[in-house]
Amino acid sequence: MVISHKIDEKKMGYRGSKSEFVSQTETVQEQRVDGSWCIAKNNMQLRCTLMGFERNYPIIIPSKQLNNRFFSTLNNLPVSKLNSWFVTGFADAEACFSISITPDARLNLKWGVSPAFIIRLHIKDFEILAKIKNTLEVGKIRKNGKESVVYIVESFKELQVIIDHFDKYPLITNKISDYLLFKQCFEIIKKGEHLSEKGLLKIISLKSSLNWGLSDKLKSNFPNIIPVDRKEYLFKGIPDPFWVSGFTSGDGSFHVVIKKSNSKAGVFTRFSIHLQIKELEVIKGLAKFFYLYETEVTNTVTYEKYFNYYVLNKSVILQITKTSDNVNKIIPFFEKYPISGIKTLDFANFKEVAYIIKNKEHLTEKGYNKILEIKSNMNQKRSW
Repeated sequence: MVISHKIDEKKMGYRGSKSEFVSQTETVQEQRVDGSWCIAKNNMQLRCTLMGFERNYPIIIPSKQLNNRFFSTLNNLPVSKLNSWFVTGFADAEACFSISITPDARLNLKWGVSPAFIIRLHIKDFEILAKIKNTLEVGKIRKNGKESVVYIVESFKELQVIIDHFDKYPLITNKISDYLLFKQCFEIIKKGEHLSEKGLLKIISLKSSLNWGLSDKLKSNFPNIIPVDRKEYLFKGIPDPFWVSGFTSGDGSFHVVIKKSNSKAGVFTRFSIHLQIKELEVIKGLAKFFYLYETEVTNTVTYEKYFNYYVLNKSVILQITKTSDNVNKIIPFFEKYPISGIKTLDFANFKEVAYIIKNKEHLTEKGYNKILEIKSNMNQKRSW
C-alpha cells in the first residue's frame, strides 16, 4: 500500500470501494460488502455495495471544506480511548499490515524495507482514528487526498507497541495470517537481518504471501522467490463483546427496508454483516454470539437455528431482520457495547424505526411517513 497515492474523491467511496451487482456465480472482488436481495432474470441475486462506514454516500463531502489548518485543529482535539478488544475488532475489519520493499540506491542491497500498520478511512470518520491513536498512544494521522485520512504506525519503536497489542488481543479473522507474516518480517528487521541478502530474500518470500503478494516489479527483480505457506487459519470464537462492537463499526450495517409493494406491513429493520466466503466461520460465530446474547442457555439448546446467514458462491452474509430480535438483542447489545464513528447515526435511525415497528405505529399513516422520512436521510442518502 503506497500511502502517498492520491485518490480521486469523485471516484472514491469510503476507502475506495465501488458498488457492483453480484450474482451467486460471480466473484466478490473485495472483502467487505453490504447487500440486499433482489430478483433479476428470474434468479435470486444479491445487490452488493461495499459499505464499511457507509463509504459510498452520494453526498456533498464536508471534507471539501476542510483545509489543512482545520485538519490540524481536528488532530489536536481531546478524544476518549477505546476498549482494547474494540481496537482489535476494528482492525480485523479495516486494518492493513504492510511491508513495503522499494529500490534505494543508498543501501548495499539497493532495496529498502519499510513495515507499517495502516488504517485508511473517509475523513468523516476521523474521530475513530483519533480514538485508536489515543488508545494505542503511537502513530500519526495524515490527510490522504481530499476525502481520506490514514492512521499509520511506521516507526520501528512504535510498531513494537502494535505487535504487543495484537499478541495480547489477537485478531480472529483470516487477517491474523497476514499479521503473523508481518510479525515474522518485523522480527527479521529487528535483528538487522534484512540488511543481508538472505534476510531480504526471506522478507520478500514472506511478503509474497502477505495481502496482495508481490508487485510486478518485485517479481521481475526476484523471479526465483518461493512464497511461504500461510499459517492455517482456525476460528476460535468471539473473544469479547467489545470485539463485536469494533468489528461492526467497520463492517456492520444498519438499514431500514421497505418492500417494493410499499405496504405499511412490509417495513422492517435489518442488521447485517457481509464478508468473503473465507470468513464463513466468523459469520457463524457472530450468529451464535447474538443468538445467545441475553438468552437463557440450557443443556437442551440446539445451535442449528442461529440467526439467518446466507452462503453465496464467494461470500456469506449475516442478516437479522426480525423486529423482536433487533429490539431485544441487537439494540440492547450496541447500547451496552457502543459502536463508534459515523455509523452511530445509522444505528440511532435503526433504533428509532425498530421501536416504531414494535409499537405497530408503522401501520398508521403518521408512523409510516415518519419511517419514510428517516429512511430518506440515512445510509447513502444522509446529508451532511
